[in-house]
Amino acid sequence: MLLRLAKGGPERQAIEAGEIDAIIDYASSNVILLPAARAVLERKRAQAGQQESNRFARATLDALASQVYVLDSAGTVIMANKAWRASAPAAEGIAAVVPEGANFLAVCDNAAGSERAHGIAIAAGIRRVTGEESSLFRHEYDCDSPAGRCRFVVTVTGFREDGAARAVVARENITGRKAVEQPLKLGYSVAYPGRTASTKPAANAVNSLLASLPAEEYQRLLAALEPVTLTYGEVLYERGVPIKHAYFPVNCLVSLLTTVGGHEALEVGLVGHEGMVSVALALGIDVSPARALVQATGIAMRMEAARFREEFLQSISLQQALHRYAYALMAQIAQNAACNRFHTVGERLARWLLMTRDRVRSNEFRLTHAFLADMLGVRRVGVTIAANALQKRKLIKYGRGEITILDRKRLSTASCECYRIIKRIYDGA
Repeated sequence: MLLRLAKGGPERQAIEAGEIDAIIDYASSNVILLPAARAVLERKRAQAGQQESNRFARATLDALASQVYVLDSAGTVIMANKAWRASAPAAEGIAAVVPEGANFLAVCDNAAGSERAHGIAIAAGIRRVTGEESSLFRHEYDCDSPAGRCRFVVTVTGFREDGAARAVVARENITGRKAVEQPLKLGYSVAYPGRTASTKPAANAVNSLLASLPAEEYQRLLAALEPVTLTYGEVLYERGVPIKHAYFPVNCLVSLLTTVGGHEALEVGLVGHEGMVSVALALGIDVSPARALVQATGIAMRMEAARFREEFLQSISLQQALHRYAYALMAQIAQNAACNRFHTVGERLARWLLMTRDRVRSNEFRLTHAFLADMLGVRRVGVTIAANALQKRKLIKYGRGEITILDRKRLSTASCECYRIIKRIYDGA
């Protein structure tokens, strides 16, 4: 039973002063916590739970090979994983190890010399993510370290915790991956019909989808890949026909075409260095849903379909990369359908030229009026009028099938919003 305490008695005074935490009920042997003690206990339990959560989060981050910071909205480092804490302690600038409690944004803002532009770009990206203006930011840069000149890629993603914005900054040293890519950067011939071949070494002679894979996986895939030259006008496969090879374009361009009845083929998709032509294989389908026609001669990496399926099943990284690309390609096809229905020939032509430029990584390429008319699904005279209008505005130079983009920024303005929508999807994929 509980004893009644006299008002003003010493026991009552001790309770009110917080000197007694609990009362024992001798009848039930229960300990009854007083409010102050209960609040302390609950606070300690919450702190223990938070500490356990933090230990789990740190263990998870420490298991990652990439260097990872967790920042608050002000840019202060809340947590740094083992890979970042152990990285090049003597490095300076944005490559330096920023301790927990210090401000990473300040380091980026105050970067000097050759790192200044990169520091400003990274800081701006972090602020956009923590300000919830963007969900993802990615930046690639070179810097000096005790191990020599290194190339890093920084990825920033956002999340919210207890109502406050946070940012996860992951940095990966891709120097080794670039070394694996280097053997592909050889001289090769780029030939268009009626044009002398060039043997100038390519500045970006890699397929970007493959290059996004971890270096060890990319190196393993190289054993099953062979470089081939795809020629303008070559049909890689027809709709409904079994796919024999997977193609990863390097500097060539491939159109995905579909036909309705007796009409000319209409382009529904465009594939360049950013992707894979035969993406149906990654979805478990071994026949093509469209005709694949080479529109610009160049190099591609090719793999037999059976070998590709084997590699795809055992590589989580390849699966993730191709699932993201398949989504982007489907979005492109859907946007193209809307574009063909609602936008003018001039806007669609500007969009197509910009998409071609992004995929061949060049401001110069060969396209005839007849070909463009087929791709856009319009009469040839319509293409001629639209191309002349762009040329008069000095956005492009056109003659004898050779097109040169003179002002990419203004050409983007002349295009419909479809180009920017599609580009954002691919940039985020």
